Amino acid sequence: MLKTLSLHMESYFGLTAVETSYKHGEEWLEQLLVYLEGNRDALLEYVEKHIPSVKAIKPEGTYMVWLDCRAISEDPQTLKKLMFEKAGVAFSEGSVFGTQGAGFLRVNLACRRELLLEALRLFSEAAAQEAAAKA
Repeated sequence: MLKTLSLHMESYFGLTAVETSYKHGEEWLEQLLVYLEGNRDALLEYVEKHIPSVKAIKPEGTYMVWLDCRAISEDPQTLKKLMFEKAGVAFSEGSVFGTQGAGFLRVNLACRRELLLEALRLFSEAAAQEAAAKA
């Protein structure tokens, strides 16, 4: 198991970093958890208010949020095109996690809130344009 995780190849700096984080990282971790919770809440509120065709699934113990985009499309290629080409954002495309992920996107909350909200705005605008083109 140690070799699988490359834990048998520790470096002096890595060992020092791990030891320091366990001894002195609690305050930083508490601040991080509060910030990530704020990002989660901002995303949930934004999606509910601005992207009605998408359902955000509130995460339980992770900093990744699944977006159910099946009302837009269940086709992974269509969602990739919408996300990358039209919105210019890089969420994780759900089908890379298996066929049950088709129609879903995954958003990483571990970033600056301004960046998260800008990505959501760009995706929201692209989704609205996609919906208008279909109508």
